Amino acid sequence: MNPKYNFSILMSDEINLQCTVRNPESLLDVTNGSLVLTKDGTVLPEVSSLNFSTTWKKYSAVEADSGRYTCTHSGYHVPVSVSVYVTVIKPEQKKCESEWSEGVLWNAILAGTTKLEPCPAKQKGTAKRYCEPIGVWKSPSFINCVSETFTNVSLLLDVLIEDGIQDTKNVQSKVNNALQMMRNITSPTSELGAGDLSSSLDILEKIVDLINSTGSTIETEVFYGVIDNVVSANNSESWKTVSDKTEKDGSSILKNVDRLIEIVLQRDDITPTHFRGSNYELTINQTRIDETGIRFPDVPANNMSGSSEQISTFLELPKQEKKVKNDIYYVAIIYKTISDILPFDLDKDQSKRSLDHTSREKEFVNSPVVSLTTQNDVGLLVPPLNLSFEHIQNESSKMYAVCVSWNFTVSKWTERGCKVSQSDHKRTVCQCNHLTNFAILMRPYSLATEDKQSLKTMSLVGVILSISFTVLTCVIYILTWRYIKSDQNIIMMNLCGSLILSYVIFSSAVEQTGHEGICIAITAIIHYLFLVTFFSMLGMGVYYFMSITVTYYVMYVANNFKARSRVHWFLLAIWGIPIILTTATLGAFWGKGYHLESFCWLSPDSGSLYMFIVPVCLISVVNVVIIVTLVRVLCGSKAMAKSSLKEKALSALRSLGTLLPVLGVTWLFGILAVNEKADVFQYIFVIANSLQARFLLFCVNTTVQILYLFFLFQ
Repeated sequence: MNPKYNFSILMSDEINLQCTVRNPESLLDVTNGSLVLTKDGTVLPEVSSLNFSTTWKKYSAVEADSGRYTCTHSGYHVPVSVSVYVTVIKPEQKKCESEWSEGVLWNAILAGTTKLEPCPAKQKGTAKRYCEPIGVWKSPSFINCVSETFTNVSLLLDVLIEDGIQDTKNVQSKVNNALQMMRNITSPTSELGAGDLSSSLDILEKIVDLINSTGSTIETEVFYGVIDNVVSANNSESWKTVSDKTEKDGSSILKNVDRLIEIVLQRDDITPTHFRGSNYELTINQTRIDETGIRFPDVPANNMSGSSEQISTFLELPKQEKKVKNDIYYVAIIYKTISDILPFDLDKDQSKRSLDHTSREKEFVNSPVVSLTTQNDVGLLVPPLNLSFEHIQNESSKMYAVCVSWNFTVSKWTERGCKVSQSDHKRTVCQCNHLTNFAILMRPYSLATEDKQSLKTMSLVGVILSISFTVLTCVIYILTWRYIKSDQNIIMMNLCGSLILSYVIFSSAVEQTGHEGICIAITAIIHYLFLVTFFSMLGMGVYYFMSITVTYYVMYVANNFKARSRVHWFLLAIWGIPIILTTATLGAFWGKGYHLESFCWLSPDSGSLYMFIVPVCLISVVNVVIIVTLVRVLCGSKAMAKSSLKEKALSALRSLGTLLPVLGVTWLFGILAVNEKADVFQYIFVIANSLQARFLLFCVNTTVQILYLFFLFQ
């Protein structure tokens, strides 16, 4: 049908439709029938017909001529038809006027609709352009317009893929010919159209598929040259169009190069290679990583410290602790100009930092991308890989650098396994414990980010204070043990010991997520020690209850309780019940998200965290009840009966201030602080639990004062 696509026409203008059979040989056996033109199912009159062509004209279009025009052959044994929709534009309707743009005649069209036209000369496909409701043309889209050479290369590869592996040498020859054609038609100095760029990505993927399936050997230098041309900065506008109009982006390059490198490293005939292009640099070499390490590209050693005025991007893998038997091949790559064409999405499951969505600043990749791959899996890197990145833009003070690696599984950047070693406005140094593609991502500062940093600092200081006071408590108990030995103080010593161990392991190992097995073990140990701490607090609460409350109300029961030591039953419950809970949690959530992705601690998403929260809440509730009974006994004593209201209130507050932290009730603020938006409870929780050990020391201080008076009178 000519015109080929739906079109608009002004009222009173001429309508001219022509239908032609392009393959007349298919009608040689058809003796009856002819081409028929219809409008909305009604046969058009006054049609001029030949054997294989028919034409319909109307010299003055009216509104009623709007509709779908269809052409079919009445005698062909299979129903085949082609149609276009014609819109007659009335004078009062808004429209975009006809105009030439970028080698295409864009005929007039009704406002608010999209116009399709054949691509410019020497290109195949369909060009598209939208007419805005106000009657103004938008920029045309040529994403579906592909040069004939690219189309021919793509068709050649499609034929090879469909035919399967018939002749490996023939496949190898044709793939290499396709690569040579690709290098000739792509150039580092001229711009590729969006359609040609999109086709190039498809062709590269097909080439890698063929190499992988046939085992063919290609001219890798030519492949690297094509990559160098495709990622040229001259193609930045086309890359932007491809990213907007398709699901492709710069990560397609990373993916296909990684796949090719994996194929190359699996072969026996690996040849050391060095390719240096304008936009892309690669080296294939071998080394013994437990003796010499790797540095790429070669830069002065003082560049790593930042003392050199010339800042560059490079990676350095130090000599590894893990021993290897032989030299291994590695591939190191730097993509110098790819940052603008890569997505900046960060995997939110891996990063819990909050973004300031109201900020005008946006995330962006601000460095070249460097990659390191080894022939054999080297596992967790010890020492870590050092990466020095030169910033492409000197960012504003509202942005900060994040060390990231590309996760092909989710097609996003992730912070997992990487951390910032040092950073300023020109340069960032990262340390990563694994190998892949790395870069730095600039992110806007937010109040939430600053709050989290201050909260983290407060937590660290609080943990140090808590450990210090708890250790001091243990030292005093040990020095005076022969004078103060009792069931209560044995429980207190268990509380101090479990508190110290849990804090030390939590603060030093909670971020060791590099090895899954180790992280699971750390999570289970921390879970167990915290449960021991809370059951020690429960033991303290029960002991206080029996020694004070029960003594006040039922003296003979209290005397029977104190008649013999029952501490062994307390210790059995304190250390035994947590074993059951920890083991049950590990078994129930094994392989189901037992710990967080970024920390070695129970996950709220899978529900394993509730195996900690529920016992803590129950213990806290029981201890709250015990505290209420203790305060009632205090207020009911003869000494308090003679005191003033002010003295009673001060005494009750002093008792609550001592008992609440010692019996773990302040951890209820921790439950409320699970929600990241509950900033107030997070700060209260950190401050209150930082002082928990200080209250333990207060309890000890009272005992020491009594002992001092005893020695004084002796």
